[in-house]
Amino acid sequence: MKKTGILTAVLATALTVCFFVLPKMSFSENENRYLQTFPQISINNVKSGDFSKELGDYISDRFPFRDFFLNANSVFETKALGKSEINGVYVCIDGYYIEKYEKPESTDEIIDIINNFDEKTEADIYMSLVPTAYAIYEDKLPSFAPKGGQLETMEQIYEATNAKDIDVSGVLSENKDKKLYYRLDHHWTTEGAYIAYREIISRMGFEPGERAEFEPKTVTEDFKGTIYSKINLPNIDGESIEVWDSGDKLKVSYEDTNEISHSLYNFDYADKKDKYSLFLNNIHTLIEITNENAESDRSLAVIKDSYANCLIPFLTRHFKSIYVFDTRYYKGSVSEFINEKGISDVLFLYNMNTIDNDLGIRAVF
Repeated sequence: MKKTGILTAVLATALTVCFFVLPKMSFSENENRYLQTFPQISINNVKSGDFSKELGDYISDRFPFRDFFLNANSVFETKALGKSEINGVYVCIDGYYIEKYEKPESTDEIIDIINNFDEKTEADIYMSLVPTAYAIYEDKLPSFAPKGGQLETMEQIYEATNAKDIDVSGVLSENKDKKLYYRLDHHWTTEGAYIAYREIISRMGFEPGERAEFEPKTVTEDFKGTIYSKINLPNIDGESIEVWDSGDKLKVSYEDTNEISHSLYNFDYADKKDKYSLFLNNIHTLIEITNENAESDRSLAVIKDSYANCLIPFLTRHFKSIYVFDTRYYKGSVSEFINEKGISDVLFLYNMNTIDNDLGIRAVF
């Protein structure tokens, strides 16, 4: 017993020393997020309890060998305890890991936001809400996982808003034998985006491009995305990301950095942890995409989450101009921008796990 106590004390001392001595990272590549910084000390911060919470997060984020211990804990839970859920992620059949779906709390607020936006703009408003793997791959979930919810909420929003709804759940369900979603990330694949694109663009009055008109190219085979970062399990192979090049000659302007490109991709991200950011070159407040050889003179504004990033390349052949907003960071009025530019069409595109708590959609006015 005495030896155990001594060993525990030595281990605790060693970890404490490591905590203060080892370099402090500001960004976790594995989790693809910035780590908690040391909290600001103030009377209000201490009284509110924010200091204690942030200090706890700081210690947790900077704990020595944190990735190792998270990894060991996940292995113990799945192998020793036989758990089929880790950090809000279900361990599913066919090697899939699927995020839980929580009942939304802000549906009425989202409906009001979209309807108010519709009243302010002169453009045609379309909305496509994308079910996640939780709904489309329901048969892969563990037996104890609650089923349903997403499609019912989606239908509620469609019925209550004035936007022209484009329901892609049917075509995705019809093609669920294909790899529509990544196993280790919450996004849909380029294949899934293409299938949805065909439905979306048809509803907007265009003839969709055929699969043979695009040139699929695998840009990485080692993608381990956001879900992998949550489960922290070893010995899991990464997966591939494809881009489907249409051959369109584009001008891509980034408002926030004043950069101009002729590609919708930044392949530097293929060598980083955050590989999905190769689509649309990660996060930008406003991107203007121009295709002088488009099949129409129509223009499109896209208000979206990151699901849209790998879908937008399919849209460029149809619209002369596409304006892509990240309304989490865009400070102006999107409705005023649309009216001033005379933009003909607007597409809201969000996945069902995001729309309830996305800060961007709440900033649309």
